Amino acid sequence: MLSVEIEGADALEERFASLPAAIREALAGKIEDLAQRLEQRVKENLSGAVMQSRSGSLRDSIEMRLEPAAAALVARTKYAAAQEYGFVGEESVCAHSRAIREAFGRSIAPKTIFVRAFTRAMNLPERSYMRSALDEMQDEVASALSDAVEEGLSA
Repeated sequence: MLSVEIEGADALEERFASLPAAIREALAGKIEDLAQRLEQRVKENLSGAVMQSRSGSLRDSIEMRLEPAAAALVARTKYAAAQEYGFVGEESVCAHSRAIREAFGRSIAPKTIFVRAFTRAMNLPERSYMRSALDEMQDEVASALSDAVEEGLSA
């Protein structure tokens, strides 16, 4: 699972709780709207903009979590962080079976074979699908939150 922790989030929540109700409500609505747009942008990145989709598992694992003063996007696959930040190292592959339909370049009758456990060297490049989406929305987020505060003050 990929997650990001923001320093000072607790202090921000306390400050948010001390704001007038109209500003809190306006900010909460904007935060939810921005989180939905960010989720959509991240899923677009995983549908061809940054990465080509194979099974759609990573895209389908993106989940939005809302709180009164915050929103979070979480990827629930074990390889999400490796795709976002890249990975250089060894990966252990468990023993498994697989079906083969071709041998030495020729078609054969389908056959199940057993593959022993092994390790392989990996050099996976960074493919930022979350951070790049947030970077693209940076100005929009700042503007929307500023508008929400003004809207709350005028209410």
